[in-house]
Amino acid sequence: MPDGKREREVAGMLLVVIVVLVLSACGQRATTGPGEIHWDRQTCEHCQMVISDRRYAAQLRMPGDRTTKAFDDLGCALLWLDEQGLIPREEARVEVWVRDPSGKEWVDGRKARFAGDFPTPMNYGFATADQGIPLSEVRARIASAEKRRRSGGSGGAAPAGSGSGAGFPGSPADG
Repeated sequence: MPDGKREREVAGMLLVVIVVLVLSACGQRATTGPGEIHWDRQTCEHCQMVISDRRYAAQLRMPGDRTTKAFDDLGCALLWLDEQGLIPREEARVEVWVRDPSGKEWVDGRKARFAGDFPTPMNYGFATADQGIPLSEVRARIASAEKRRRSGGSGGAAPAGSGSGAGFPGSPADG
């Protein structure tokens, strides 16, 4: 076989391999990290409101099927997660993604710090901050406030710990 013909065959096979690799990569979905949110069109998994404010959105990537669930407010994400009844080992594998204060980047919610008193879409009030409390404390405060709200209790601190004594903001009784 002449060298020119063999070089063309090798180049052709190489091209086929590259095309196959590129096409197979295009069909794969991410198995880690945040997914894509269709801003102003996609709804929150918990409250069904449209996700618009990029500063306070959150996502959970679930163990097993590795799909993402999108939320308009970190409080919605944490309450939805509580409702799933995952065993601790499964829950430890859930990825939590939140927006940075500018709303431009996703950050790992398990490593982030949070502060309260932000005007979040559902008034849970928490957003990422340079200093603040860990996600576990945010979750405990939101769960406690939700329990008070559902039991008809009033008074107490807002979930963000604002000290306002306003009860649970965003509840139907507040409207």
